[in-house]
Amino acid sequence: MNRYTSGNVIKLEQLAEEVGISVRMLNYHIEHMRQELNAPFEYDPKLKGWRYSEPYDIVDGMPFRKQEVVMLRIFMEMMEKSGQFKDFTPLPTVVQRINRASKRWATDTVPEKAIYFDPIPQYTGAKHLDFFLSAIEQHKSVEFYYQAFHATTAKLVPFHPWFLRHYDRRWYVGGWSNDPAELFVRTFPLERIQGTPTATGFFHDKPAQYNAQTYWQNIYGITVPPNGKVEDIVLRFTAIQGAYFLSTPFYEPFTVLEKTEEHLIIQLQLIPNIDLQRKLASLANDVTVLAPESLRREMATFFQRALAELQDET
Repeated sequence: MNRYTSGNVIKLEQLAEEVGISVRMLNYHIEHMRQELNAPFEYDPKLKGWRYSEPYDIVDGMPFRKQEVVMLRIFMEMMEKSGQFKDFTPLPTVVQRINRASKRWATDTVPEKAIYFDPIPQYTGAKHLDFFLSAIEQHKSVEFYYQAFHATTAKLVPFHPWFLRHYDRRWYVGGWSNDPAELFVRTFPLERIQGTPTATGFFHDKPAQYNAQTYWQNIYGITVPPNGKVEDIVLRFTAIQGAYFLSTPFYEPFTVLEKTEEHLIIQLQLIPNIDLQRKLASLANDVTVLAPESLRREMATFFQRALAELQDET
């Protein structure tokens, strides 16, 4: 049904006969295409027939393939977390406008490049995203070979995948590793999974103490220490680093305890972990840990070891 000129229509009876269905069923499909696929059908009462009000390709409204849906969902999760599309309802319209604009940009006259992004390295772990997302949603148990950096050979891991998490340009799959020597929640970076993971059956129950909505609530990074407790982390930034933090916090929520021309003091409620230590270490003397005392000692030990390494080199 490619008719969209003003004098070219088709009657429902004729179209129903051509496609071999009833008029009632045809009406249902037309309404579905109008509501779900944005097909521009219009009825001409004078000619008593239907046509497209503008050119329309049904392929544009067809469902995505499975892998396309996976990648689209991951992309939209990332956009939602960045806040770019919060409360944005006309997203399909925006995409259409970008598509039309891109065709106009494809000319022989190329404007000077003005926008630059950090280079994104090729990430080999992405090839496993489709498999693990499907396994999580279908409650499938899996197994895979995992190559740790400190190990000489890969280890076979029977696993119940519960979630995917993105952190520091890596994807992690988390869940139950079936190893009594490990925590009940274990995360594996996807790029260190060797070969092809396989489904081995189904799992049904998660531990009662695991709550997907609150598991990451007081964690910076990816590591949840065993028996870790939420503590009041008090940090003092230099004035300039404090301004950077307020403009782009590395963790939220936080409480500003004091703000002067010399410094910014904030409080975070976090479970201290190695990821937080590395983040604070990257800020060097632009941040000072005021509390808790245990984290102060850990950071002091971290820098003492780093200084010792530098002195050994000289």
